[in-house]
Amino acid sequence: MTYTVFHQQDFLESTWSGGSTTQLYIFPEDASYADRNFQFRISTAKVEVAESTFTSLPNFRRKLMILEGKITVHHEDLYTKRLKPFDVDTFSGAWNTSAVGTCVDFNVMTAGTIQSELTSVELAANEVLQLSGNEDGSMLFLYPLDEGLKVEMNQERIQVDKGNLFCAQELGSETIALRRAQWPRLNVNAENKGRVVMVRIKL
Repeated sequence: MTYTVFHQQDFLESTWSGGSTTQLYIFPEDASYADRNFQFRISTAKVEVAESTFTSLPNFRRKLMILEGKITVHHEDLYTKRLKPFDVDTFSGAWNTSAVGTCVDFNVMTAGTIQSELTSVELAANEVLQLSGNEDGSMLFLYPLDEGLKVEMNQERIQVDKGNLFCAQELGSETIALRRAQWPRLNVNAENKGRVVMVRIKL
């Protein structure tokens, strides 16, 4: 298992019709979102206008998680869904999709046979979360939202600061342990939880 921590200065920012977007990771790493030649892409976006139309992305599947705010997503002739923080919507990039409301969201786009899982987990101040690595050929991404994260793997402890992206590749049988970066602390409220966005990619 190998890993990389991508920092905020590594990310690529751009604009779209409804606001701005930040590309956290693209695969392969020399691919271009504009050229649509990527196999998967992970990004965050700000929806800054009251009514927006999503970019058409035929041949890609999309997963969208709300991080802040609330929106109502409308897939023309299919369904409408109200999304609040940490809700996820999965849909085809070929659909005619629009939204009402403003938010910050987290996006995973995949092509071909690539599979993705987009979830979020909460860690209490004194909690350790064990993740199984029994997924050959897969990748794991962790994006801490509230404060830093410590990732323990291969007898190594890796610091991932808030807003940075951890990427583990070639997952084998090793177990990955997650804990809050500031743990242990004195006089900390154990009920105060930190949120981490987690993406699993099966190539």
